[in-house]
Amino acid sequence: MYGYAQLPHEASVKVSPFHVAVSRDELQDFHDLIRLSKLGPRTYENSSANGRYGVTYEWMSEAKAYWESRFDWSAVEDRINEHPNFKANILDDDGSAYAIHFTGLFSQRKDAIPLMCIHGWPGSFLEFTGILSRLKQNYSPQDLPYHIVIPSLPGYAFSDSPPLDKNWTLQDSGRLLHKLMVGLGFGDGYALQGGDIGSYTARIMAATYDSCKVLHLNFCVMTCPAELENSALEEYEREGLKRADRFGKLGTAYAVEHATRTATIGFVLSSSPLALLAWYVELAHAAKALIDTMARIGEKFLAWTDQSPSMDEILSSVTLYWLTQTFPRAIYPYRQEIIDEPFGPIIDAKCRKALQEGPRKYMVHPDPKFYCHQPMGYSYFPCEIAPVPKSWAATTGNLVWFNRHDKGGHFAALEQPEALLSDIEEFLKQAWR
Repeated sequence: MYGYAQLPHEASVKVSPFHVAVSRDELQDFHDLIRLSKLGPRTYENSSANGRYGVTYEWMSEAKAYWESRFDWSAVEDRINEHPNFKANILDDDGSAYAIHFTGLFSQRKDAIPLMCIHGWPGSFLEFTGILSRLKQNYSPQDLPYHIVIPSLPGYAFSDSPPLDKNWTLQDSGRLLHKLMVGLGFGDGYALQGGDIGSYTARIMAATYDSCKVLHLNFCVMTCPAELENSALEEYEREGLKRADRFGKLGTAYAVEHATRTATIGFVLSSSPLALLAWYVELAHAAKALIDTMARIGEKFLAWTDQSPSMDEILSSVTLYWLTQTFPRAIYPYRQEIIDEPFGPIIDAKCRKALQEGPRKYMVHPDPKFYCHQPMGYSYFPCEIAPVPKSWAATTGNLVWFNRHDKGGHFAALEQPEALLSDIEEFLKQAWR
């Protein structure tokens, strides 16, 4: 692994190797909490076979038993530590210092392309470990075409939290990630890739910093551009917009809670691992759970993913969130996404309208301030929660590359690592100069 862990010689930022090892005492406390936590009584709502009202009692009961007796956190640590991990000491413009965690692979090639891939919520750097493994299978440190950096956003996993005295925004997170890339010696140019909230952060960085030379997205949620005529949309694009509409109406209550009662939900989900699991699973499966209900009235509602993640995948992510106290530290982007515009508060009437029409009314992607003038790529995965047509995405930047997939959903790096990696590589071959 040493070859992949060798930082470029131009690196100037203070970087320390990082190894994940949760103490036995912490793990024992964690297991005790799972064992002692009650599920609550059976109800009409949690007994619904199709999960119309949320996660079911049966699923939670099975998950609790698996978590207690079969889940192996040490295997997750091995999966993380299989790749180089670091913490970088990043000095912000006001002199504040932040420890930012990142994993990745470094090349010994002088012409390697610096590439940062940014996760979202409820994700983490874990989503990209499959891509890292495939890169190690395909390339040695001597011929790896990329320096790939997978950070944990501020507030997530092993990165420091946003400060207590500042209304932290995605611009702030993007600034720290830019400083990380510059500090690693990539100030002359780097590529960005992002999904979910990572796509917002990446776009903001692309619009703000000349060092970003190309941008690839697998999430570009937005409303219909006023100047477009949608009669020419293909059938798969129309179906995608129907899914986006259903999600906007039935799947976004969590986002309003995150944005308007950020502190409250943070305390609630910090009280019990089972509470965190239920919230996480509700979000990961809410759309899928409604398939049968929607089918009865002739409608379709696809999930965030092509197929349900395995129990181990779900519990790995939730356990990481619990052990690092990620949830209350990480939902700050929703305040900006729903209540605040990127550079200021929305007036009361506008805020009320936003909450009435759905929390995805005010997005980063269609904002003219964040138009991407650099070459941009967009990967369309059919089971994305809110896939948008190619023509829509093209209004948000200099779209030079597009690929449509037959399978895959919101967590593309986790679900389809080979497909997403192939897209990134093909895009970079065409767009990087």
